Amino acid sequence: MKNWKLLDTLFHSSDLQFIDMKKGLTNTNYLLKTKEDAYVLRVPRSDSANIVHRHHETLALEAIKDSHIDVEMLYYDESSGYKLTRYVENAMTYQECPDENKIEQVAALMKKFHNLNKQIHVSFDPVKRLESYMQHIQDPIYDLSPYMYLKDRIKNHPHKTCLCHNDWVDGNILFTKENVYLIDYEYAADNDPLFDVMSFLSENKIFDEEERKRFYTIYFEGKEVPYKELHLWETFMNILWCAWAMMMWESRKEDVYKQIAEDKYHALLVCLKSHI
Repeated sequence: MKNWKLLDTLFHSSDLQFIDMKKGLTNTNYLLKTKEDAYVLRVPRSDSANIVHRHHETLALEAIKDSHIDVEMLYYDESSGYKLTRYVENAMTYQECPDENKIEQVAALMKKFHNLNKQIHVSFDPVKRLESYMQHIQDPIYDLSPYMYLKDRIKNHPHKTCLCHNDWVDGNILFTKENVYLIDYEYAADNDPLFDVMSFLSENKIFDEEERKRFYTIYFEGKEVPYKELHLWETFMNILWCAWAMMMWESRKEDVYKQIAEDKYHALLVCLKSHI
């Protein structure tokens, strides 16, 4: 979706304010403000093409375009990765939102997303992705080799697939008074929906079992909760994102990635204390 006219009008506006939002890891996000409106412009960082697959994002955005799950998109260019969306006034991330029922709201949003039953015929393939990340790491901070046996468990794990977001971090969930939105589809692809469940719970550090049960009650609608499968995914994604963070640390030398690697490695050790 290339709305050249809008971009041309924006960038030639005499009152345009261009503000770095200081948000995002893969990209730089700018708040573009005029007297009449406000927008968010996503500009990928130079090495982002090695991290995400833009065509997968294109397919995902097309698949969900009429669902009202994402914020309003006004411009998107696959080749550059530039994306312009309408700025959502007073939006809060998951951690910022004070609503006591926010975990149930996210569960309902995820259920709605998965119930679209969309497929883009491109697999997220967590094992292949892990192997790719590992190949790019020259000097690992943590030795993940003792845990590679889990790759076979994932490969042999039977599961259905649908379009999944695969990156339910705090900043990708936006709350307003009227809606909850899921944004940023750079990692979206077909995957086991249970991966999304554990992506949300682990990325937002929801470890309390009672809180998790609140999520499960809405998402699984009273059906049996597949605890064993969820635990397998939680353990594996700690390996996956630890590897990703170590790769990013080597590429960018920014402390945030070193911290993520540390957090994921210690979360992995906690998971491994429980038998799976």
